[in-house]
Amino acid sequence: MHSPADHGNGAMNIKINKGHRYLRPLAIGLIALFAIAGCASMKNATVGEGTAEGEGVPHKLMRGEGASSISEGKVKLYPGTGVLVKAPAAIPMDQKPGELTLNFEAADIREVVKTILGDIMNESYIMDPRVAGTITLHTSKPIPRSAVLPTLETALSMSGAVLLKQADGVYQVLPTGMAGKGNLTPALGGIDKPLPHGYSMQVVPLKYIGVADMARILAPLVSDQNNVRQDPIRNLLFLSGPEPELRHVMETIDMFDVDWLSGMSVGLFTLQNVDAKTVAGDMEKLFGDKNVGPLAGALRVVPIDRINALLVVTPQAQYLDKARTWIERLDQSGAAGSGQRLFVYQVQNGKAELLASLLNDAFGKKAAPKTAPAPTLAPGLIVAEVKNAQAAKPVQEAQSVASGDSLALPGNVRIIADKDNNALLILASAGDYEAIQSALRKLDVVPRQVLIEVTIAEVTLTGELKYGLDWAFNNGSKVSGAMSNFGIAASLPFSATWTSATGKLKAVLNALASDSKLKIISSPHITVADNQKASIQVGDQVPTITSTQSATASTTGVISSVQYLNTGVLLSVTPHSNSGGLVTMDINQEVSNAAKTTSSTIDSPTISKRTAQSTVTVQSGETLVLAGLISDTSTRADSGLPLLHRLPLVGGLFGSLDNTDNRTELIILITPRVLKTVQQASEITEEYKKRLGGLERLLDSAGVKVKSSEASQEKAKFSTVGEASITQSFQLPMRSSGAQGAR
Repeated sequence: MHSPADHGNGAMNIKINKGHRYLRPLAIGLIALFAIAGCASMKNATVGEGTAEGEGVPHKLMRGEGASSISEGKVKLYPGTGVLVKAPAAIPMDQKPGELTLNFEAADIREVVKTILGDIMNESYIMDPRVAGTITLHTSKPIPRSAVLPTLETALSMSGAVLLKQADGVYQVLPTGMAGKGNLTPALGGIDKPLPHGYSMQVVPLKYIGVADMARILAPLVSDQNNVRQDPIRNLLFLSGPEPELRHVMETIDMFDVDWLSGMSVGLFTLQNVDAKTVAGDMEKLFGDKNVGPLAGALRVVPIDRINALLVVTPQAQYLDKARTWIERLDQSGAAGSGQRLFVYQVQNGKAELLASLLNDAFGKKAAPKTAPAPTLAPGLIVAEVKNAQAAKPVQEAQSVASGDSLALPGNVRIIADKDNNALLILASAGDYEAIQSALRKLDVVPRQVLIEVTIAEVTLTGELKYGLDWAFNNGSKVSGAMSNFGIAASLPFSATWTSATGKLKAVLNALASDSKLKIISSPHITVADNQKASIQVGDQVPTITSTQSATASTTGVISSVQYLNTGVLLSVTPHSNSGGLVTMDINQEVSNAAKTTSSTIDSPTISKRTAQSTVTVQSGETLVLAGLISDTSTRADSGLPLLHRLPLVGGLFGSLDNTDNRTELIILITPRVLKTVQQASEITEEYKKRLGGLERLLDSAGVKVKSSEASQEKAKFSTVGEASITQSFQLPMRSSGAQGAR
């Protein structure tokens, strides 16, 4: 044994874990561990000195090259800090000068323990008799007193012995295999807690990393694998060993137990055309196998079938841009693996049922059975019918007939209409959906509307007009000049039909009104959607008896059932417009009146009807005149002195008898105006509001006060409707159903 007095005293600051050559293998093993650890596979990871946990170097995200097929709303990027390991804490340098120099050459282990523990440190100790061997220990420079015990522990561990401090402060020198058997009390450990001298057991809780992964990392750093025990339920590590070994283990735990998720960069890419599994397989072929490829651990691509998206996880933020570029290149319509998906198209302007039927016919798919509307005359055909009133016949369901060749798609496309939400459910591949969507952009447009201005007038046929307007206009009457530029369509069911600009027609009406031969019955204006029906009724509801029942033994009188029939002028117009402003109208007209029954004893009026159906075509803004419905009415009136004018033979001397024949012709003026945009419809509404405002001012000047609420209600009537109806009717005195008095 060599005494410290043989070498003298030195003064030099030496770091403990650098002052012993036998620690160099541990340092080399630690460096090798950094290279092979999977969670530290970062090509450009930057760990700065003094970097705090959770902090990292920011990365600038660069946009991928090429045209983007994935919209910005379908890509979500979550860049991480890029820090997956923390820089080791700087080891404080002991500023105290070295005091002791140790120099043992093949000395007995007992003598070494006695010299250091007993003579130098003045500590009590117990030596296990099973501990034997020799120790060679040289310190080239003086070391501080605090480094003596760690140096002794290292020397003992190389000789198969450990230094264990008991609770009473007495040290034990035991064989390595006997250290942990009933001699250790666990203590809560961590990088911020000091380690006791000698062999100890530390319980270390982990924050971010699992105990299994951490044990795998620590395996090369411990002398005995049994010194690392795991508690996966509580995520705890039980570490045992001498102080120098435990210190290295604690530093390694502090380095790798970092917020792994905040360090990773994540990108969520929603695919538009190809299913997620197919693109994920292509990405694996491109970047290599996820387990053994060159980017294993550095780039993971996870398909999410539920939302047809790819989740890209990487420690390098710039890898997200590379992944995005290749995902956009692979997510192309028509590519292999473009599986069927369910698309929902919200119809903006039209009706989902109609669009679904058109698309199913266009793409060669059979539409679902549906109840079709009543068939109407095709636009452009001149087909007319004049008939008497008859009972309505049930409309047969229209059959969908596809003309020409349909555009069949390769996939099994299904298009279903959601009537409640006015949406289309389309089951198709992304490529097929592009073709369907292109058609929808042209079909789902704002529907045209038609403003129908109707004037119903009655012309008294006397003088030059006694044979009707048509005869007068073609035989030199004073109004024929104004009608010379009218286009005449004599083939229609009316005896006379003209079309003219509005200005010319006003001149004719003014000429008739100047002779008091014109009476305006009604002048409604109505806006209706294209291909929808507008109905106008001006007339009376006339009661008619449908059945009678004589009195029974318990009742008296007659029981009658009464039905009310609409009479007067009934007009329905269905416009069909095209992009050129041409309007084809399906017109149904009925003129009826009630008269006293003279042909039977039934106490119900006789209803005379004149009906006509026609399809006509005019330009938007032109006025169509329907005429030729002539009515003859004869009246007989007698007057004179009471009683005397009714005497037989001589009664005529005391009174007079007048027989009057009235001949009138009903003319209907229809002016359609096509409203192609919402703005045009708004302009029409504003025009009528101004008219009402002018009427309000006129009434006000005449001393008639109109409430503002009433005027607002009148203005509100001018609105756009799908199927419109205007009814102006009067109820005549009638006898209600029920028991009547005896006749």
